[in-house]
Formats: sequence, C-alpha cells, structure tokens
Amino acid sequence: MVMDIRKKFVFAALVLLGGCSVKPVQPYAEPPQGAQTAQLRVITNSEVRGADYAGCVGETQGLAKAGRFSEDLQPSINYPQAPLVPGKQNMAPRYAPKMQQYLGAIRMAEGLYTEIVAEYRVPAGRPFLLESRGLAAGSYGSTYLTCPAAMKVVQFEPGRSYEVYVGLNSAPGADGKMAAICVFGVYELLPLGQSQKSMPLPIAATPAVETHCPSR
Repeated sequence: MVMDIRKKFVFAALVLLGGCSVKPVQPYAEPPQGAQTAQLRVITNSEVRGADYAGCVGETQGLAKAGRFSEDLQPSINYPQAPLVPGKQNMAPRYAPKMQQYLGAIRMAEGLYTEIVAEYRVPAGRPFLLESRGLAAGSYGSTYLTCPAAMKVVQFEPGRSYEVYVGLNSAPGADGKMAAICVFGVYELLPLGQSQKSMPLPIAATPAVETHCPSR
C-alpha cells in the first residue's frame, strides 16, 4: 500500500474539521456463550474496529487502539491505549513481528504510538467487518506520512485462530534500505507442531460496500 505524503498544514486543517463532537466508540462485545466463534488476535499501532456485516456499514466497535508512551514507557494520559487491559485467549502462537513505534503528527511531546495486542472471541460462519481507522505519523520536518482508513470483510471458521495486523511498519525497499509501509493483513494461524511457532495462511477478504445501514 502506497503511503501518501502531504504538507503538515493540510493535516492541521483536517484535524480542525474533525474536531466536532462525535459519538463515543463502544468497546467490542464478544458473542454470547454457545455461539459459533473463532479467536482473533488484533495487533496494531493505530486503531482497529470490528462488527458483524450484513451488506452495509453500521457502527463498528473498538477492538484495539494504540496509545502513546514516553521513552521510559510511561503512558500519556491524553492518548491512552484501549482497552487499557487487553484481553487474552488461549490462541496459537503469534506470527507477526513487533510493530514499530512512531511519533504522532500532532503534539509530538505526548510520546510515541506503541503497539497494542488484544485477543477476542469473534463470530464464525458469517461475514465480519474489520475496519482500520488509518493514522498520521509526524516528523520534525514539514511533511508527515499517512496510512489511509480501510475496511475488509472476512469470514472466520469455527474454532480456528486468526491474526489481523494493522498499522505502520517498515520493510526493505528495492535499494535494500528500510522504507515505511502501511499494513493491513488478515490470516489464519497454523500451529507448527510443538515448536511454539505458527505459519500464516492468508484468508479471502473483500472490500465493504460504502452503503451505510439505516438508523434504527
């Protein structure tokens, strides 16, 4: 995914436009006991939401939101991670590498956005919407890097383990130097015997339609 590079004053304008009050995001509610479920590990240094999907986009719930931390790992009171205490499941071993830290595009003194990992029971056997809210990473110059918001619809299989890996990371470029990249990957975790390792199996994902669900 190609990263947009824009002038910081453009971002500042967007921040002002987005400053209106909005409805608080509700934390993700797991399916009731007895429902068919899979396990999902959410790894992000941005924000990921989720919801059942019925052919339209409704209100999504918060799965994981990265917070900002100082160099001595003290959390910022203005940018806390959510949930504060991420849930854990008895899942297959993690496959994805650790995500990098980065400066936010505003209020840089508030610390670095830092990876959060949260695990959930999620509905299986029916479409599920995963939403990346995007991010803006600052620098000490006049530009910043953005990862755009995106949505994917997937279907999990009962009793299996999955990971979704979303945010800003780095990888070697064509010249061999490390370059920033945006990632949004969803895959099943296949345990490798007794090795405490997993191998990823990408799963089919489709874009969500842009139609909003009617209000109830």
